[in-house]
Amino acid sequence: MASILLLHSALGLRPAVHDFAERLRRHGHRVTTPDFYEGHVFDDEAEGIAHRDAHPEYFEHVRAVADGLPDDTVLAGFSLGSFFAQRLAAKRPRARAAVLMHSVTAPRPPWSGVPVQVHRYATDPWISPADVDALGEAVRASGAPFEDYVTRGRGHLFTDPQGPDFDEAARDATIERILGFLDRGDAA
Repeated sequence: MASILLLHSALGLRPAVHDFAERLRRHGHRVTTPDFYEGHVFDDEAEGIAHRDAHPEYFEHVRAVADGLPDDTVLAGFSLGSFFAQRLAAKRPRARAAVLMHSVTAPRPPWSGVPVQVHRYATDPWISPADVDALGEAVRASGAPFEDYVTRGRGHLFTDPQGPDFDEAARDATIERILGFLDRGDAA
């Protein structure tokens, strides 16, 4: 089974992150969910982003946690956490995979060779389709698999039951796709 680093969004370590982690643990995976916001949790996106902007050191906290995990850890996250996971994966070629939920940025070539799986709404104000295409091209050019799962609709954090964009079927499908990605060996 895999070691997974699961990073929270700009809203903080909310119950949805714990629930998602527990669903992965039920399948035998070891999931680490660090609270790099140090207990701060938000319901309002603007407040969470303002908190993030006031603390540029948070990425270094995440990097330190990642450095304490096995080299082949799966790097996963929600929104801001996805941004951090992608940054880590770009410099960590032995990572088993990067699972990016609700955020993708264009990579700085060359990509590290880490397989990538993306989960997003068709229209997400935080994701540029051009960035998804650029990441996909870079990942495939490195010889690694790239999967992009698009849920019909508009919104952002469809995996968070406490949020306005929650979609239970999309959350459950995301979990099943992640498990399949890990079980198939695509994330190797």
